[in-house]
Amino acid sequence: MKFFENVKKRRAGVLVSLPSIVSERSFECGDIYSLYPLCNWAKDVGFSIIQLLPLNDTGFGYSPYSAISAFAIDPLYISLYKLGFKTLSRKREIKFLHNHPNRIRNLKLDIIRKFYLENQKEAMSEATYFLEKHPWCYSYAAFRLLYEEFKGIGWWEWPKEFIDPNKTKEYIFTKKREEALFWVYLQKIAYDQLSEVKTHYEDVGVYLKGDMPILTSRNSCDVWEHPEFFIMNLQAGAPPDDFSKTGQTWGFPVLNWEVLEKSNYSWWKDRLSYLEHFFHLYRIDHVIGMYRIWAIPAEDTTALQGWFHPQFGIATEEFIKEGLDPKFFEDLGLIHEFIPDHYIFYWDFWKKDGYQGLDEEIKAKLFPLSELHIAEEEKHWRQSGERILELFESFSSMIPCAEDLGSVPSFIRDSLFERQMIGIDVVRWTRSFTTGEFIPEELYRENAISVLSTHDTSLALEWWKSEGDRESKLQFFFDRLGKPRPKTDEEILLGLLQFVFQTSSLFSIQMFQDLALGVPSVLESPEKHRINLPGSPDHSNWTYRFPVLIEDFASDFKRNLLVRKLLLDSGRNS
Repeated sequence: MKFFENVKKRRAGVLVSLPSIVSERSFECGDIYSLYPLCNWAKDVGFSIIQLLPLNDTGFGYSPYSAISAFAIDPLYISLYKLGFKTLSRKREIKFLHNHPNRIRNLKLDIIRKFYLENQKEAMSEATYFLEKHPWCYSYAAFRLLYEEFKGIGWWEWPKEFIDPNKTKEYIFTKKREEALFWVYLQKIAYDQLSEVKTHYEDVGVYLKGDMPILTSRNSCDVWEHPEFFIMNLQAGAPPDDFSKTGQTWGFPVLNWEVLEKSNYSWWKDRLSYLEHFFHLYRIDHVIGMYRIWAIPAEDTTALQGWFHPQFGIATEEFIKEGLDPKFFEDLGLIHEFIPDHYIFYWDFWKKDGYQGLDEEIKAKLFPLSELHIAEEEKHWRQSGERILELFESFSSMIPCAEDLGSVPSFIRDSLFERQMIGIDVVRWTRSFTTGEFIPEELYRENAISVLSTHDTSLALEWWKSEGDRESKLQFFFDRLGKPRPKTDEEILLGLLQFVFQTSSLFSIQMFQDLALGVPSVLESPEKHRINLPGSPDHSNWTYRFPVLIEDFASDFKRNLLVRKLLLDSGRNS
């Protein structure tokens, strides 16, 4: 496709949470229509990439990374205006920084359901045609109907007659076909609207970047229909680190790559094929998990007793060879028999009292066993991850971008570099390995995306004001460049934007809120404009709403001039 020929050149972009970008044509929160005025503004000032957080159906939840379907678009994002309805938000002025997605979704569903029933024959015909082209929607519609009926409780708690997905689908589409096709009809509308946006962006010359979460909610259509694709007694997470002494438990079941391989990775292929209807590029969430992932028993509330999966483990005979009985060390809480006759060592096992109380002679035999297979495991992980990423590239012509943040092992970083996978560099964390200091613009990875913030971090101004040493920031971002020290919040933000756009990174994509020059609410209280605070309750996140309509934001001449100059000076203007 000619449109793709020049995508890999120096570009700038904007990252948005779609429900936060309210348009004058929106109903209470941002929707698919919002992408049109957003595109017009972006193109006008010189941006050529717009990145969206996942749009998957979250059900009664909030996080798009914990969706109830790996395919379905949340009906929340359907534009009533694009459907021809005149129903708009109650007031033009945005007074509150948070929306109520469940209430808004239900109001939209009521409006569309009324239209569906009034035009039932034609609507059901359109839904049936969509279903034939997109068979994943059979299981989604059946699941969504029951999920709604049972008020979001886990599918494993449903009446036993609904546990078998094949029998359930047959029952639902026989006995409740009208209602099932309504949920299909919603997906048909969302598909039409979002695919039209992609076409519009191509006409204008702006690329649309999507997001593909690696994991799926345990209470999802995908896990219900294909539990064999997941290891149900394990949950994914992250090991302990400087930010969390007990690690992170995410609750998502761990992917069963062996079973996925036997199906020729059909689930992934179907996901990517569907995503390509809407996007030109996509973010691979937690790309490290394609190589290995921290697996924890499903019932655990901390990540302390997890291990990297898949893992060979230490065989019983390898303990016996050293004159050691593995059951003794398992009783001490140092190791765990994760598969028959094979053991993993717990994180920081050598710090535990059980280990410290051992004779030195025993320690000298035990500790080396914990590192026995590291080299061959890293080789296996690398080969497995590369095979998966190669398949992803074969499944779609979208350009993949890896979320490679956090503690990335050298073998994975080397692999991503050799594969020329586009990574991400967050300014506050991109520092010299030797001195720990910020690195200058020209030393940034070329094959990466430079950003000031992400959806999981504080905004740039909150970081500046509240996190770390401010003097070192002033010296690096201003003194070093011969700039006067900033006197206002806007001057600070402008200086940070000048820096990030000047980096040698291929792309530089910024959170929409970090571009809010001249918006007092964001400049004065950036902490109120954060999208997600990891580790805090789900309902307190993902509901953010920008305080200015996108049309009003786009009409600010002074801001547009500043941003246009930033992109022009950095050679990123489209």
